[in-house]
Amino acid sequence: MISLNELSKQLSEPSKPFEQWQPAHCGQLPLLIDEQGKWFYAGSEITRQAMIKLFASVLCREDGQFYLKTPVEKIAIEVKDAPFIIVSWHRESTSDGDVICCIDNLQRTWLLSHAEPLYINDYKGGAVPYMQLPHGCFARIARNVFYQWAEIAEADELGYFITSANERFYLG
Repeated sequence: MISLNELSKQLSEPSKPFEQWQPAHCGQLPLLIDEQGKWFYAGSEITRQAMIKLFASVLCREDGQFYLKTPVEKIAIEVKDAPFIIVSWHRESTSDGDVICCIDNLQRTWLLSHAEPLYINDYKGGAVPYMQLPHGCFARIARNVFYQWAEIAEADELGYFITSANERFYLG
């Protein structure tokens, strides 16, 4: 049986060494990610998935601001809420216990674990779960996914939770 670490390596894309890159800030790009996770350039929606995935591969968040960051430049962009949305999920069995695999709106898979945990934040006046992703990014949990998790949630004195990678993640 595969371990959680091995599964994570299989699913992850090659990571960019953002910490090593120290480019100069080059201003603001008219790039917007709206509340539905759609990408726009100068008001026009970007529909080419390959281009969105390329931009997403160099997206990071530093000091509360989102940037497209490369070894030679760092350009600010606007993100209305979360740059990504978790739109589906499934469970995988590992030697470290069952893990919840979360699929985002770009069809990338993230493992709900200590490294990529859930946290609760306000969204449109309600407490909504988000998933912490690498490089300061995060994904809002879509309503349908939240309801599916609510159906399988267990309860303790702290509230309702789901279990992934032998850890409890509270839904509210």
